[in-house]
Amino acid sequence: MLLLAAFQFCLTSCSDDDDANGGQPEITAVRVPDPAKADSTFVKAGPGQMIAIIGNNLGNTLKVYINDQEVYFNPTMNTDHSIIVTIPSEEDGFKLTAFDSDLKDEIRVETTHGTAVYSFKITAPYPQMQRISATYPRNAGDKLTVYGLNLVDVEKVYFTDVEGEELDTTVWKDVPGSHVDAAYEYVSQNHDINPDTKAYETVSVLSVTVPDGAPEKGALVVECAAGVSYLSYYRLPGKPVILTCSNDMPQVGETLVITGREFVQVEKIMYCDVTLTPDQFTVSESEDTIYVPFIQKPVDCSNATLTIVTPGGEVSQGSFYDTTTLVTSFDDGATDNGWSPNATYVDSGTADGIYAYINVPTEYQQWWGTMIYFRKDWSGNSFLFSDNIPATATADELYFSMNVYDAGDYNNGSFLGYLRYMIQPFGDAENQYDNFAWEDYDTQFGLFPDGPVLQDINGKNHKNKWYRAVVPLSKFACYAGKTMADIRTTGLNQFRIQSINQSITSGKIDVKFDNIRVIYIPSK
Repeated sequence: MLLLAAFQFCLTSCSDDDDANGGQPEITAVRVPDPAKADSTFVKAGPGQMIAIIGNNLGNTLKVYINDQEVYFNPTMNTDHSIIVTIPSEEDGFKLTAFDSDLKDEIRVETTHGTAVYSFKITAPYPQMQRISATYPRNAGDKLTVYGLNLVDVEKVYFTDVEGEELDTTVWKDVPGSHVDAAYEYVSQNHDINPDTKAYETVSVLSVTVPDGAPEKGALVVECAAGVSYLSYYRLPGKPVILTCSNDMPQVGETLVITGREFVQVEKIMYCDVTLTPDQFTVSESEDTIYVPFIQKPVDCSNATLTIVTPGGEVSQGSFYDTTTLVTSFDDGATDNGWSPNATYVDSGTADGIYAYINVPTEYQQWWGTMIYFRKDWSGNSFLFSDNIPATATADELYFSMNVYDAGDYNNGSFLGYLRYMIQPFGDAENQYDNFAWEDYDTQFGLFPDGPVLQDINGKNHKNKWYRAVVPLSKFACYAGKTMADIRTTGLNQFRIQSINQSITSGKIDVKFDNIRVIYIPSK
């Protein structure tokens, strides 16, 4: 109120010569009650904004209209030279001219001695371009489909030869660069309340025609009444980038998920000796994710590399289906110690061959559960670590990894079973890691200090699908704090994965395991 009073004083101190009871009312400007902008005038504002209508002979105002809709004003704040009002929000029923062509972009003040009208725009929320969709190459005359939010009251669409990254990192009042205007038309404008924000927004789609003289690279700019939005634009796509790959050695039947950028018009995906065509994978509309139903297990993996090819180039990621990382696939490479109760070993009927299966329909309290317990051989040889892992890799970047299919009761909030991992290096030493720790098992309440049982690299457990679960080697005392060079010396003679249930609550354990391996995932 003090701010408004001070602002009102500034407005009324300019002149007191007009007759408050007569004379044609006149609106000369609109200001906002912000001392930093006291000398600025405006011809547009957004809903919810408080404004001061400035003019002459505005005393004894009866009604104020914005966009032909009556709005409240406080008569006690009404002087001969100003009226302070707050523009209502759409959520309160106020309508914008962008969505009702029968309304006028104007402020109208009715007084006892006449009416004053002033052109003024109430804008939609700030525009936001989200993506550009079009095939490459993008030549003159081609159509671009532009998706975004609040691309309404469009005043101008053009290309600039300054790229979006430079626009993001430099200060400018007007968009810099050489501009080429473009024709556009609205495809759709879905104007509704966002259920999350509870505010109105417009899901917009524009069609933009690439003009003659458009730059090879730069930015597409859309200027709306509410502001300017832009996105980087390229006639040819940028080189693709791989950020993450959900599994380095996916199981047959698994969906491999690849995330990154510039997955535009992906021509093929290659791994080892397999080449996939576009009908064998799906690219998201946002062109940043690829979903690959993994049905072709490679035969020759001497080139353990995943490659994505687009018109903009190709990108490769190594250590994909690198069989040198395998400890065992249960088809070969290891010897079952044969301890009881032993997991069963099932032929999958697919190219993946045999998997280990721990399947206990009702697992009651026990301290010694079903296990997978393997050594390299009875001659005392050690499993070999992949030569493709850097010697400087740390134990935090190295993972005891496996493909799993969890259809059991782990992590269901009541069954407190867990897995016990055991590593035996050279000699008889054992290093045990339980991924579950008890606070007091008699009360059937426990803690998950390291996240859920069978977690992926993001700490998530998944149900009823194949995925990659990992345990950092740093969890084992014999490897903690070491590098790959040291771990090679320490060795790996045997491993065990065992189900444990120290709770009095029973549950179902139904987990398949395959492709046990040690892999390297560099820290970000």
